[in-house]
Amino acid sequence: MTKRRFQNDIVEPSEQLILDLVRLGLQGDRSSIRQLSRKILRRRNGQAPSAAFRERLGLLLVGPDSSPLRSAAATALPVEPESKLPLAFLDRAPDSAPPVLNAAATATIDLLVRERRAAHTLLAAGLEPPKTLLLYGAPGVGKSMTARYLATALDLPLLAVDLAALMSSFLGKTGQNLRQLLDHARESPCVLLLDEFDAVAKRRDDETDIGELKRLVNVLLLELERWPSTGLLVAATNHPQLLDPAVGRRFDITLDLGLPDLSTRSAILQRAADDTGLEATDSLVVACALALDGASGADLVQIASQAARRAVLDDSSYEQILAELAFDGLRSAPRAMEHRAAFCAVAADELHLSHREIAKLLGISHPTVGKLVRRWRNELAPAAVAARDDHEAAI
Repeated sequence: MTKRRFQNDIVEPSEQLILDLVRLGLQGDRSSIRQLSRKILRRRNGQAPSAAFRERLGLLLVGPDSSPLRSAAATALPVEPESKLPLAFLDRAPDSAPPVLNAAATATIDLLVRERRAAHTLLAAGLEPPKTLLLYGAPGVGKSMTARYLATALDLPLLAVDLAALMSSFLGKTGQNLRQLLDHARESPCVLLLDEFDAVAKRRDDETDIGELKRLVNVLLLELERWPSTGLLVAATNHPQLLDPAVGRRFDITLDLGLPDLSTRSAILQRAADDTGLEATDSLVVACALALDGASGADLVQIASQAARRAVLDDSSYEQILAELAFDGLRSAPRAMEHRAAFCAVAADELHLSHREIAKLLGISHPTVGKLVRRWRNELAPAAVAARDDHEAAI
C-alpha cells in the first residue's frame, strides 16, 4: 500500500500522538473525538498547528463512517414487524456542551440535571425525580440539542424514535409499534427522545383523525403515568397547540424554548466563533446578534459556519464576512427601514459605535445613519412603546 505524501512530512511528536489517538477514537465514540479535534485545531497563544498536522487531522475527520458500536447497538433495538426497520436509533453523537438557551430555560435544565443526578437521594426521601420533559418551540431553537445534552449530562444513551418506521399503514400496527418501543426504553435506562411528538399525541377531539391515532393518546397517557425513574422521556414538538391537553398535563416539566433573545443570540454567535477558532470582537458579535433578531439558534450557527468556511477558503476576514451575512437582511428586507432605524439607534447608544462605523456595517452613508437614529428616537420608538402599552392594557 503506497503511503500518502503530505505537503510537509514532519510533525511534532506531541502532534503525532494526537493523530494516533484520533485514529483509534474514530473507531468508537466519534462525536467526542471530533469535538476534541476541533478544539485541537484552534489557535493556541496566537500560533496555529503546523500545516502537516492540520492536513492529516482533516483527512481523519472526513474519513469513512466505521463505528462497530453503532451497528452493534442498532441490532438490539425493536423493529417494525412488516418492514423490519428499527423503530428507533441510538444517537451516539451527544452534545457535551450545554445548549445556549435563555436564562429561564437554562435554569430549568440545570435543575433537572441536578435532580436526576441526585435521584437516589430523592427516592430515599420518598420523592420521585422528574421523569418526563416536554420541549416545544419553533424549529431550530435547540430541542434535539437539549435532549442530547441531557443524555451526556446524565451519562445515559440517547434513543431517538424513527417516526417513519413507527407510523404503520396497517390498522392497529402503530399502537403496537409504540408500545413495543416504550417497553424497550423502559427496560433499558436511557433518554428516550420522541421528536415530532404531535404526530402521535394529537388532540382526541380532532375529527379528521382516525380512531387509531386517538388510541395512541391513551397508550401515551398510561405510559407517562408509569414511566420509571431509571430513565428520562423527552418529547419535542413544534406545534404544542396540536397536543391533546391531557397529554401535556402528564409531563413533569414543560419547557418553552422560544426564539433566542439578544443576549442568547450573542452567546450563540460567540460560541460558534470560538468553535471555529476564528476571532470576532464582542461589539461585532453583539451588533450581528442585534441585526439577526428573529433568527433561531440553528440559523445563527449556520450563518457563523458559512462565514467561517468562506473566510478559510478565500483567506479573508471572518469578521467582515460574518457582518456581510448578518446585515444583509437589514439592507433589503421589506421591513428594513424600521429595523435599520432600531439597529442604528441601539448600535449607537448601547454599543457606542460611531455613525461612520454603523454606516460601514450597513453599506449606507453616515448622514443616513444620523437620520435613522433621530427617526427612531423621535417617531418609531415612542410609537412602539405606545403600542405595547395599549396591548398590555387590553390584556
